[in-house]
Amino acid sequence: MSNTKITCLACGVFRKELEALVSQGLLDFDIRFLESMLHMNPAKLERVMDKAMPAGSTDNFLLLYGDCQPGMHEMQTRENATKVAGMNCCEIFLGKEVYRRLQKEKAFIFLPEWAERWQEVFTHELGFNKPENAQAFLKEHLDKLVYIDTGVVPIPNKTLQDIAIFFDMPFEILHISLDILRQEIMLALQKFIKGGAQ
Repeated sequence: MSNTKITCLACGVFRKELEALVSQGLLDFDIRFLESMLHMNPAKLERVMDKAMPAGSTDNFLLLYGDCQPGMHEMQTRENATKVAGMNCCEIFLGKEVYRRLQKEKAFIFLPEWAERWQEVFTHELGFNKPENAQAFLKEHLDKLVYIDTGVVPIPNKTLQDIAIFFDMPFEILHISLDILRQEIMLALQKFIKGGAQ
């Protein structure tokens, strides 16, 4: 790998999992976490990311994001940038096959950070102040709720019960490892290996 410093710009939804991989010695680069709620405002996310990747920087940038803002393609094709494959953070955690299966099963996926902040997301950001409004919206398109247990934080059983009651929908827990996340990161970093794909 090149000697140029690598900085990972990562959505906050990956914070605890990335910190776990770093503490286990499985990743070795600087990480800058951006607030996960920025994905609710794609234009603002684009501005914040662009500012974090200033023109003329000698750093290499790994983008740990899905296709969350309109300028993502342009950013990832810069000579000093690469992006982990995946249209969103769920696919990055789960891999394409499992993610597509859950989509076919009409599942709404909760990642650990989302479950922790579910009230903020659904009441403040999405405006579902009444359970019946949220239930009508989700049940029109979805059949179940799935919590992704990454093995890094304890399963928040009480929170999941509260969510299930609020949406009046069944909950499943899917246990995963961080192997797919790490593998996708290492694949993205191939761009910075001498002779790798540009």
